[in-house]
Amino acid sequence: MKKLDIGGYNLYLDFDKLSEIVRLEPETFLDEEGNLVQNEGEGGPHIDITKYEMIREMVGVVLSSNDIIDDKMGEIALNTLPIPFKISYNTLIEYDILKDSDE
Repeated sequence: MKKLDIGGYNLYLDFDKLSEIVRLEPETFLDEEGNLVQNEGEGGPHIDITKYEMIREMVGVVLSSNDIIDDKMGEIALNTLPIPFKISYNTLIEYDILKDSDE
């Protein structure tokens, strides 16, 4: 099955990278006896809620864009999109969440 072009790119969201970015590592500290202990916390994995919410919003902006893009124009077509889209698009690429499958 052929992937669809978006501005000349075959873009996709990398869920593993997203999970890696928002996941908080367990805290490490020394107990009274000087042993290294990891505080796993309660209730399963912990996430950085600020990063999660910002990335979630940016993905929403990119996915809900109703603007028409002429894929034959490539990157030039993406330059006509609104500023929130551009910031979201650039940030998701910078953090390797939005990737080009051809790279």
